[in-house]
Amino acid sequence: MKKIFKLFPYLFNKLKKFIVKALKKIRQSIRIQLLTTFILCAFLGLLAAKASIPFILNIKQTATIDYSQGMQQINLQAQRAADLAIDENSVETLQQMIESENVKLEMKQRALKVFVTDESGKVLYKTKQMEEQQINVHNKIRNVMDFATNHPLYVYEIPAIEHSAQEFIAFYPLTIEGENLYLFVSGIPEGMVIASSTEGLIPLFIAIAVFTFSFFYITKRKMNQIEALAKGVMEMAKGNLAYRIKKKGIDEIALLTENVNHMAEAIMTNIEKERRIEKQKNELITNVSHDLRTPLTSIMGYLRILREGRYDNREQYEEYIKIAFSKSEQLKNLIDDLFEYTKLTNENIVLSMQNVCINELLDQLIEELVPQAEERNLVFDKNFQEERIYASVDSEKIVRVFDNLLMNAIKYSTSGEAIKVSLKKQINSIQICIANHSEQFTNEELGNLFERFYKKDQSRTSVSEGSGLGLAIAKSIVELHAGIIHANYEDGMLQFTILLPISAP
Repeated sequence: MKKIFKLFPYLFNKLKKFIVKALKKIRQSIRIQLLTTFILCAFLGLLAAKASIPFILNIKQTATIDYSQGMQQINLQAQRAADLAIDENSVETLQQMIESENVKLEMKQRALKVFVTDESGKVLYKTKQMEEQQINVHNKIRNVMDFATNHPLYVYEIPAIEHSAQEFIAFYPLTIEGENLYLFVSGIPEGMVIASSTEGLIPLFIAIAVFTFSFFYITKRKMNQIEALAKGVMEMAKGNLAYRIKKKGIDEIALLTENVNHMAEAIMTNIEKERRIEKQKNELITNVSHDLRTPLTSIMGYLRILREGRYDNREQYEEYIKIAFSKSEQLKNLIDDLFEYTKLTNENIVLSMQNVCINELLDQLIEELVPQAEERNLVFDKNFQEERIYASVDSEKIVRVFDNLLMNAIKYSTSGEAIKVSLKKQINSIQICIANHSEQFTNEELGNLFERFYKKDQSRTSVSEGSGLGLAIAKSIVELHAGIIHANYEDGMLQFTILLPISAP
């Protein structure tokens, strides 16, 4: 008994999981939802039609009398008597049947007419209501066959036909004690009244109306989703890519809605990317035009002065040539930087990687820049690990990164201070830090340091401080090496930190 009680929770959980799974399946498939809705609405329509029948006034009601069962009962009694007589090879069974029907007759009950004849039609045995002593056997048999042919169901409608039930005769041929006999059993069969009604087309109309209304009501939510989807696609087609269609459910319509939203977002992202690229291109053209025009204007101005001879002496002549040459060098450096940056932003660029000792590389660069640092009264403060640290890099390009950062530190460092350069090995990377004392930087300025042509002093009256591409080039090179570069300002010092993947020596 306890096992049975324990079985109930198990079966309940199984049933619950099945129902949850089935409902989830229905929610995921619009086809199953429509099929389920159709079946439910058809059932509601039939139920409404059935419930409306008692309230319909013009129902046509009819009744019929079915005599078929009574006929079968008479035929069955005759068959049993005939079978027993044949089995016993005696007419006693037939005589007992005749006596039983006579008793019923005396008691004024419904009694059958039973009689037995020989081949000539002479009546040998009969019930009391049978008066004939001689019958025409062939005519009697013909009448039995005609009745069976003309009244196969023996059903009458009431009250359209006023009638009394006709006598039914069952006939069986017998051979008893070598003599051919005929058993006839006749009587009025009992009838069974069957009532029926015809409601007309009103219940059908009610069923169709209920089905239509319920189907429309149940599917209204899905139609609203389809309409919202169509409206959303129309909005997006008009150019409103920021429009988003509200997702409902988890079926195919919801999946289509999600995909349309993703498509709109992807298109909008691509358009914004193209706009950003176009804006960057325009800014590049503007900045390049400005930075190229400034030194070029100076060069042309001094050359015009020299051509027109508007100088006082040889020293002034030499000074103008020197200035024009310096400006041309600045112009060349700007073009070189621009060419280098354009080349680095090309996706097809290939790096010439080799294993390089970063300690030696930085030592060599610092030694080369010591004279320029001393001109500005600066010194280098190195903090390197004794361990030799290797990285797989394109040495030419990584030198460009360190050179740009060290030259920036020399140009913009406060005079009389130290430029700090540190190198240390971390778990999965190499960290290089270059820091110098500098004027205040805001977070916004730090964020813009690696942008093309960005200068802290936005007045572009001179290019003497550089092209504005040095840090953008450094960032591109570091990222090509799968590294990271960032800047931060703290305690009066501007620090650039580079993280490069480590490699074995």
